[in-house]
Amino acid sequence: MPVPVVAIIGRPNVGKSTLFNRVLGERRAVVHDRPGVTRDRNAARAEWNGRAFLLVDTGGFLPTALEGRDAEVRRQAEVAIGLAHLVLFVVDARTGATDLDAAIARSLRRHGTPCILVVNKVDRPDDLVAHDFHRLGIGEPVAVSAEQGHNTGDLLDLVVAQLPPPAGEEARPAASIAIVGRPNVGKSSLVNALLGEQRMVVDERPGTTVDAVDSPWETPAGTFLLVDTAGIRRQAQFSDQSEFYAVVRAYHAMERADVACIVVDAVQGFERQEARLAGQALDAGCSLVVVYNKWDLIEEREAAWKRLLEERARRYPTLADLPSVPLSARSRLHLQRLAPLLMKRVEEHRRRIPTARLNAWLKEAQARRSVPTTRLGHQPRIYYATQTGTAPPEITLFVNQPSRLSDNYRRYLWQHFTGHFGFEGTPVRMKVRKSE
Repeated sequence: MPVPVVAIIGRPNVGKSTLFNRVLGERRAVVHDRPGVTRDRNAARAEWNGRAFLLVDTGGFLPTALEGRDAEVRRQAEVAIGLAHLVLFVVDARTGATDLDAAIARSLRRHGTPCILVVNKVDRPDDLVAHDFHRLGIGEPVAVSAEQGHNTGDLLDLVVAQLPPPAGEEARPAASIAIVGRPNVGKSSLVNALLGEQRMVVDERPGTTVDAVDSPWETPAGTFLLVDTAGIRRQAQFSDQSEFYAVVRAYHAMERADVACIVVDAVQGFERQEARLAGQALDAGCSLVVVYNKWDLIEEREAAWKRLLEERARRYPTLADLPSVPLSARSRLHLQRLAPLLMKRVEEHRRRIPTARLNAWLKEAQARRSVPTTRLGHQPRIYYATQTGTAPPEITLFVNQPSRLSDNYRRYLWQHFTGHFGFEGTPVRMKVRKSE
């Protein structure tokens, strides 16, 4: 069953992301001194005293914003409030209650969602500054220091006490799909198109998405967790510190994903940065799918598709077989093709091959090309193979003399294995161990 939702709301720079990180115990949201750096909702599963809930961090809430990015953040914060079972309204003890705090309080009262008023940046337990916030009319203020961790345990006790009672067992976690690519190739537009809502802030300017943001996606092919990431560019091109942190988070998103969906601008094609991203995703253990977005802008599409694939195969031969699909997030062209393709990659990523089939393959591979001898005439002997891991698949070969099994023959076995069992765009890991 779905877990309750707890949304963190507040004006810019009151410490919402710091509180979010404190509860989760990890640096999930980009934290920076510049106001407004958290631009999109960022949701993560949290737990306290055995109670699970979904914690949602939001961008700085400006209830009167009518246009531009601030208006988009305001609308998304309101969506988060509408979905929440409980709101944590965070204010800043150092600045006191402001007119903007009062405006947010009025907005929260209109929504009617249960709320806890959190007075952040109270570093001394004997500080009475929290009482100043009674005038917001949200209830009894709870003084905390998210940075230092003071009183956050008591806050979480209050949170779980106000959550609805458990409704049964939760479903198995959905397959995680990291949406990655260069800036402004349409990653957030793709997520919005798939989800059918304005889930991500979309701006014509590159770099709108800063944090990797998780969104559940229900399809006939299965349930996925889409992780939209910051546009990844070369390190020398990072414009500021917050972008650097965001790119690190994007890499972390790939490490915990089943599949990395590399979004390419179909007009520009698959370039060196996409190849670098593919290598990083494979190193992180992700299966790969390449999405050529903005397909509605392409003329003579059949010839263009053939040209794009041939060009990728010519420039990057090792990436020629990556599963690919052309689509348009804006016009929804071919959008329905993506979910089945992703599910096939997820199944491949989690696939387990019986040991008997593995050793039948090993016998066939050695019959086609025998293990080479060393210069001294020693021939290593491969006794058997077994699968020792999934997500990604890991195959271990047991050999009497592992150090004498040449790199060329190991590459041959890997290529023969992936071709024989039909692994496409999946980073099969092949290890060699000494047989006892």
